[in-house]
Amino acid sequence: MSNNKQVRGQDLYLRQSSQTSFNGPCIICDGIQTPENFGAILRIADAAGCPRIILLDSALNLENRKLSRLARSCEKHLKIEHKTLDEFISIRNTFNNLFALEITSKSVNLFSTDVHQCDGVIIGHEASGIREAILSLCDGTIHLPMYGINGSMNLSHALVVFLYEWRRQQTV
Repeated sequence: MSNNKQVRGQDLYLRQSSQTSFNGPCIICDGIQTPENFGAILRIADAAGCPRIILLDSALNLENRKLSRLARSCEKHLKIEHKTLDEFISIRNTFNNLFALEITSKSVNLFSTDVHQCDGVIIGHEASGIREAILSLCDGTIHLPMYGINGSMNLSHALVVFLYEWRRQQTV
């Protein structure tokens, strides 16, 4: 019988840090308001190797205990920037391939799309999604195919699917 033991997070980090790494895309959060969602987003960003997050027009308190607990303190070492819509528009040209993760009339299935060049992914407000002004700045809009009766999933869950498909395409 093999000696197959569970690996602690820090041991896994040390093992993986010797491997070639690609910084993940910047995560742009348009109007995210829920500390629980943002805490999950921070933890996902860290796990997927996305060192930079932009909060657009958000009043989230990064000192929130729920947020920090859910993020497992990832907010302390990720670069988090607060920007207004106008400030984001002024830096839009710093992204070569900006994608929105949103269900729209023109969105395409993530799994039939080449996203490996994506350097910025936008996710939207929990209820209203990504604003039209932001969608118009994107190079593409991507959705996850849904097979159940529910037409969408939690934005942090959708983000993790997107980021791991992005990561998978890096190795193909």
